Amino acid sequence: MFDPRELTLSLEDLETVPHGLDLVIAIHGFVDAGAAAEAAAAAILDTLPHRSIVEFDTDLLIDHRSRRPRILFNEDKIEEYLPHSLTLLVVEDDAGVPFLLLTGPEPDWMWERFTDALLDLIERLGVASTTIITSIGMPVPHTRPLVSTVSGNRAELIEQYSAWRPVSQVPGSVIHRIEHRLHPIAPVATFTVLVPHYVGESGSAGPALAALEGVTSATSLAFRTEELRQADREFQQLVAQQMETNEELQRIVLTLEARYDAFMAQSSVRSPLTDEDGALPSADEIAEELERYLRQRRRPGADPLG
Repeated sequence: MFDPRELTLSLEDLETVPHGLDLVIAIHGFVDAGAAAEAAAAAILDTLPHRSIVEFDTDLLIDHRSRRPRILFNEDKIEEYLPHSLTLLVVEDDAGVPFLLLTGPEPDWMWERFTDALLDLIERLGVASTTIITSIGMPVPHTRPLVSTVSGNRAELIEQYSAWRPVSQVPGSVIHRIEHRLHPIAPVATFTVLVPHYVGESGSAGPALAALEGVTSATSLAFRTEELRQADREFQQLVAQQMETNEELQRIVLTLEARYDAFMAQSSVRSPLTDEDGALPSADEIAEELERYLRQRRRPGADPLG
């Protein structure tokens, strides 16, 4: 019989790791609209002291032909091979409070065994609570505060922070399985950030900021977000400049704003997904304009409005 612990390699004696810490899960690969989880994890690791304590075996968990590792080719040789890493770390927040962070790519294989291994670690480390961050694309405007759907068994968080509570059948991910397995036995909350569907990978840091704010709401952990906030301000400025000269973009965003405001005011609009006649602006309509503009901005000497 396969032992789920065979999927993990402890990098230090787990008895030396403080028990009773909060666990934050920020793994990417399924949706992760606006790279919310990936960028949030990167911001944590870029700005806070941390050390790795457990590595998961990505050779067993990851399909390397669908998500190929990176290499660095230097003129006439392969200088570096960069394998995938799915790691559990101990991190100290901005106030020196330790917590656990699981980050890396979502496993392609062995979801049940991976979940078994993670739950075994949660039990061995006496994890106090688990907070998961993820994101999905939604027809919401970039000009309004990003909101989340909150799920799990922490009713106080759901009541206070869950802006949209659908009943739907959707493709699952391993984070859904983790939440489902934890629900009857331990505190767990998943913050799914609702990201403007036209943002894509355009460079907005807003989704990562919203994800970290969700973690703070659930755990009181403090993060260093100055760089993310500056990046988000720059993104907002770029989009605002593009909107000044694009009436079609203005129309689409105004439509999304009206729908968002009506929904948040608990009007007769049932969902931010569709308006009264069921029409939904295509993501391509607005994404093309944004991507064109952002490409121009990245090109040296280019006219940003040209």
